[in-house]
Amino acid sequence: MFHSISKTFTAGILAVTLAATGMTATATPASANNHRNQGAEAAAIFGGLLLLYGLSQANQNHGNRNLSITHTPRHNPPAVHVPRPQPQNFRVAPSRCFIEGQGFRGYRYRCMQNHASRPNLLPSNCLRNVWTDRGQRTIYGGRCLRNNGWTRG
Repeated sequence: MFHSISKTFTAGILAVTLAATGMTATATPASANNHRNQGAEAAAIFGGLLLLYGLSQANQNHGNRNLSITHTPRHNPPAVHVPRPQPQNFRVAPSRCFIEGQGFRGYRYRCMQNHASRPNLLPSNCLRNVWTDRGQRTIYGGRCLRNNGWTRG
């Protein structure tokens, strides 16, 4: 990107220089004592030489942008260790859903669907059909939930 800009810039400077030289060149009679221009020719020659020197220095990189760029290291402050918060266990089975009967312990299905913090994480393989004094109920087995990362809340 910069390489094409420098070529364009150089061509523009050259065009302006040639145009300015063509406009100032007039047919004036030569004078032996040089009293009319009062050093204007010397200033023009010096300016032209200065322009040529600048163009040669600009062209010396040959398109390599890394030659003139010096990088100074940044001094970043030392890293401060901030302990990460412990992940919260969102797999908490509400204690109000716990049910215990003859031969089973678990959590009522509908209660868990309504009151668990993340009901979509409940494993379907823990569902059990048990008989209670109210008839057949569907529960999540307590041991199965514990093995799948759930805790009693």
